[in-house]
Amino acid sequence: MTLESALRRLSRQASPWAVAVSGAAILVGMHLAGTVLRDHTNERLAVWRQLATARDRAVASAGELQVLNELKARDVRRLKDALTQTAQSKRTLYEAGLALQEEKRLLEKQWEIMITYLMVDPTAQRLSVMRGEQALESFAVAYASAAFGAESRPLPQVSAIASKERFAHPERGHSEEQNGQLVWIPPQVGTSVRANALGESVMFFKNGPILHGPPKRREDHYAYPHWCVGLSAAAARKLYQHSFIGTKIVFRRK
Repeated sequence: MTLESALRRLSRQASPWAVAVSGAAILVGMHLAGTVLRDHTNERLAVWRQLATARDRAVASAGELQVLNELKARDVRRLKDALTQTAQSKRTLYEAGLALQEEKRLLEKQWEIMITYLMVDPTAQRLSVMRGEQALESFAVAYASAAFGAESRPLPQVSAIASKERFAHPERGHSEEQNGQLVWIPPQVGTSVRANALGESVMFFKNGPILHGPPKRREDHYAYPHWCVGLSAAAARKLYQHSFIGTKIVFRRK
């Protein structure tokens, strides 16, 4: 049996008033159901619109956050680059400062060398290490400005160190002008007059003066031609270690 046939059968059995009341009840129920459904739908639509608005705001916020993250990442990269450049600049400045300090130290050392000289006082039999007008150290000398051997050259008042020998080497070859001709005198092989005469810590000055420690043999020392400034072994060694080629020596007049 179908629903339509069942309804027709009921309608033939029921009274017209009952059918009318039932139909009215059904219409009222459908109307109420429609109203409830419409209200529910409106509520759902309102919620959906709110969700859509929130979604749009979230999308906009996500876009802004992405832009901010990119700006932040760019700022971080710039900061890292700036820190790297700053570190390199500081390193360069530090190295430049070290170079300047080293250059300053060398210049000060060169200046000390330039203004430091040796002063020989024949009257007091003393040799003083001078810096300007100030005496830094003084040593007793055995011979302040004595000529030995066949030394005929005059003693210069001012001279400078031309060479240094820790131990005086044996005689070396040299050239002399004789009768207008240059004569080469070979090394004196087998002899050691020069070494015995000058000993150790020898400083040769231009134009004749020689500063050295005690001679090994006095006979050779007296025979070797030179202007002598004789020192003790300790004093000669100290001056040898702290003097330089070009250091001046001044002989005070008697």
